[in-house]
Amino acid sequence: MKKLRRQGCQWGVMLLWSLLGGVQILPTVPTAFAQSPEPAAQPTTAAQSSNPDPLEWLNRYNTALRQLPPLPNLQYRQQVRVEGSQTFTATLDVLYRRDGSWQAWVAEGDRIRLLDSRQLEVVNQSDLLGLYSVYVNRPEALLPSVGFNLEAPPSRYRVLSSELVDLAGSPAQHLRLEPIQEGQLRELWLDPESGLPRQALLFLSGVWGQAYALIGFTAVPAEGGASYWLPERTRITLGYGFWTLEGLTRRVFRGSLSIQHDYQEHRILPEGTQLRFVPSQPPVDDLPVVAGLSDSTPRIELGDVQTLGVDEQGNQQFSIGIGGRTSPETRLEDRIAAFNLTRPASRNALTQIDTLAFLPLGSDRLPIYLFQFDTGRPLSPLQGVESPQVDPNEVFGPRPPALKLFGD
Repeated sequence: MKKLRRQGCQWGVMLLWSLLGGVQILPTVPTAFAQSPEPAAQPTTAAQSSNPDPLEWLNRYNTALRQLPPLPNLQYRQQVRVEGSQTFTATLDVLYRRDGSWQAWVAEGDRIRLLDSRQLEVVNQSDLLGLYSVYVNRPEALLPSVGFNLEAPPSRYRVLSSELVDLAGSPAQHLRLEPIQEGQLRELWLDPESGLPRQALLFLSGVWGQAYALIGFTAVPAEGGASYWLPERTRITLGYGFWTLEGLTRRVFRGSLSIQHDYQEHRILPEGTQLRFVPSQPPVDDLPVVAGLSDSTPRIELGDVQTLGVDEQGNQQFSIGIGGRTSPETRLEDRIAAFNLTRPASRNALTQIDTLAFLPLGSDRLPIYLFQFDTGRPLSPLQGVESPQVDPNEVFGPRPPALKLFGD
């Protein structure tokens, strides 16, 4: 019976991930989008667009989207605010590298964490086995992900209406869309000159709930007169409702959230350099130091934070490099301060789960930190309920190739 109960618990956790994966990653809402970051777009009194064919606007939009240049080395600041059934506030400093890797300082209250894509396991929310496996083996590395899909081929969408409107004081071509097949886009506000989106409304739906996401874009200038089309803000409204099993009992998650993202301090960084944040210098009052820039002169040059694993008491162990070159300004107090600011104890990875979205821009995908979903208690019975900790004998031992609900 004890064995049957454990197998039932594990099966319940698998069911949880089939539901929770979408909730954590996809902000969702069952009602109309609550609030636009822009003033409501109103039809202009001037003549309609010189191109009366809505499908030509749609073709132009898809062509412009595909022809976006590859994303550069990029640094920006993201403000995250979540209200509703959960609350969460954070400031992120993001370093995106042209090879697709990235780092992000996540500041929550008086604690700062450094996320590094090369040390994380990004798992798509639909990969149930992957989510469960990473959660029970390396919960501190788990990063569930989802994608915002901006593509709108005419074979998959029909245009319900097309009109020239005023959006925040300048004209925009407003398209209302309806998917013929599965698709996320519902409305587009296009820049008349480039055909690129100034604003896009997406609808996401799944067994976990529904969401509307309104994404605003802006042109970020680069040297030589070029520019990149990057997100300026997102407003997401979601409603989630799902349940999971804890042994033979049911646990219900239900609520609604309003998520706001604002992006600031966009910087286009040079090519051909090995860029990284300096682990010993988290941002406190200013932008973080980027090692590799010609004008960056960090006071301390230290190694990266190394994750050592979990000890017998279930505590996460790690080390922070203290080698490298020194200077008269280098002090032990600086290293101790950095250690205290960035210690992993500021977050319980078993209950506070970071979530991510990927925004396709041309041939690249820009990572967007969504929010931190708090489950309150661990999701897997292997981590216990009363005092959450990892059991090394259970978590790091060999796993069976399949989970059985009945039988041996």
